[in-house]
Amino acid sequence: MKFIDISGVGSSGKSAVGDVLREIDGIHVPHFQFEFDFIRVRGGLLDMRNALQEDWSPVRSHAAYNEFLRVASTMGINPKPWDIVGIMNSTSQRYDRAFSGQFLKLTQNFAQSLVVGSYRASWPYDGLTKSPLSRLISKLAYYLRSGKHIESDVLLLDGADFDAKAEKYLNALYAAIVPDHKQVVVLNNGLEPFNPLLGLSLLGEGARQIIVLRDPRDIYVSGQNPEKMAPSDKDMLAFDNKGNEKSFLAADDLELFVKRYRLYNEQVYAGDDPRVLKVYFEDLVLNYTQTLEGILDFLGISSEQHVNKKKFFDPGVSSKGVGLWQRYSGKDELAYLERELGDYLYETAE
Repeated sequence: MKFIDISGVGSSGKSAVGDVLREIDGIHVPHFQFEFDFIRVRGGLLDMRNALQEDWSPVRSHAAYNEFLRVASTMGINPKPWDIVGIMNSTSQRYDRAFSGQFLKLTQNFAQSLVVGSYRASWPYDGLTKSPLSRLISKLAYYLRSGKHIESDVLLLDGADFDAKAEKYLNALYAAIVPDHKQVVVLNNGLEPFNPLLGLSLLGEGARQIIVLRDPRDIYVSGQNPEKMAPSDKDMLAFDNKGNEKSFLAADDLELFVKRYRLYNEQVYAGDDPRVLKVYFEDLVLNYTQTLEGILDFLGISSEQHVNKKKFFDPGVSSKGVGLWQRYSGKDELAYLERELGDYLYETAE
């Protein structure tokens, strides 16, 4: 399969690009709220790659393997309503359910494929991730055994073929849910827009990333808590903002919003790798034809494959989401945003 990652820094309009790709024959686009975070989370696929390829050591590779499986279990298990322990251990992504019961099995098989051997030995580093009770038991056992440590299974891991194995793993994972006639898979924020090149290496030779940017004034206006907004401004909220859904934007605190937005955008990938394309949401709406052509050309997709044009993304409808700030009642707040984030306003964006 060919993977396309669509990333942004929060309410930037990446779902609009996803809707455009949803109109193209042969592309599988998940629900806009489904993000396969297992690639980018702490202890996930990218961290595992770093420990086995970029920063290998016997201690870190062994620890990364165990952390990888722990995170996979936490994000993957699909406990029954009466399984209280399972519900307590789950972070509710339930990837095993999302991937038709294949996530945990395929993830464990992938991790095991990186193990070239194991042996029993005293390995004190495992104590760092044990519970306090487990550490106490180990200490008692040490004294009862006259100074002999409890042995662990020490793993030997080789990441030489990590990218090829990861690509095979992700293909098998998505093959469980993607129809045979769709050979291109879209990821929602699977890699993030900050350092995408390592992640693209995992996804295969044809992988691409589209980074979606948007005027911070519209993100600020549409991302606030509706309970704290003036009644006249509530029609500007994002359609999926019912209360705290956009709290991650910090839009309820103007100064923090500015700090967050600036920091995130300063870290957005600034290189010229041909596998990465930046698109402004405003351009997709206001300069639809030209921007669409650029996206299709970047992905190597013929316009003839765009069989459902404007079925899911209509620039005429989406134009209501551009320039929201012009109707916003908080003029002092807008002045502050323009002063602090002038380089990121759509009018001055390059």
